[in-house]
Amino acid sequence: KRSRIAYSDEVRNELLGDDGNSSENQRAHLLDNTERLERSSRRLEAGYQIAVETEQIGQEMLENLSHDREKIQRARERLRETDANLGKSSRILTGMLRRIIQNRILIVVLAVIIIFTTMMAIYFSVR
Repeated sequence: KRSRIAYSDEVRNELLGDDGNSSENQRAHLLDNTERLERSSRRLEAGYQIAVETEQIGQEMLENLSHDREKIQRARERLRETDANLGKSSRILTGMLRRIIQNRILIVVLAVIIIFTTMMAIYFSVR
């Protein structure tokens, strides 16, 4: 029973800190913990600032990507319009080429008829 009482007295002294050395140790321990807490707080604050900056940079990048997307869509639309115009002009040029060929054939046929008629007129007039 005495050993139990001695043990409980020892534990009580440890917890309550009867001696002055224990209070100095506690004070040093508290100061050390306070410094750790302050360092951790500074690290958390720095991490928060980095997160805020990263978010701002990400927002700017999203805005830039949005503007770039709009530019690409406008360029694509202009390209489609240009393609449609090129198709239309190609059909017009094909039609013009066909008419040129038809006109040349008609001129050759008319020239042959005129030459044939002239030769027949000369032949019948000489005879």
